[in-house]
Amino acid sequence: MQPFIDRAELDEQTFHDPAIRGEIIAMFLDQAPTILAAIDGGTGAARADSAHRLKGSALALGARPLAEAASGLEMEPDSAAALANLRLTLEKTLETLRQLVP
Repeated sequence: MQPFIDRAELDEQTFHDPAIRGEIIAMFLDQAPTILAAIDGGTGAARADSAHRLKGSALALGARPLAEAASGLEMEPDSAAALANLRLTLEKTLETLRQLVP
């Protein structure tokens, strides 16, 4: 299994600047609960739109497994399995990100 965060990709996305990396991670950690609430509270197209937003944010962090899980929910927004996969992958991604900030 690939890592939840590709550190090389994250470093590239943040110009190898620890301050920028910290800011991007902090923003994601702050926004993730809101996006997850929108996903949980939405259905159909609204859920797909929220999953799409999450996918974009995940790619900016080098969180490919999360982007893939979000893409799965975007394609099948009413799938319980896709939602469960996204929730688990998001939880693991958040754990990993929290370890990367001081």
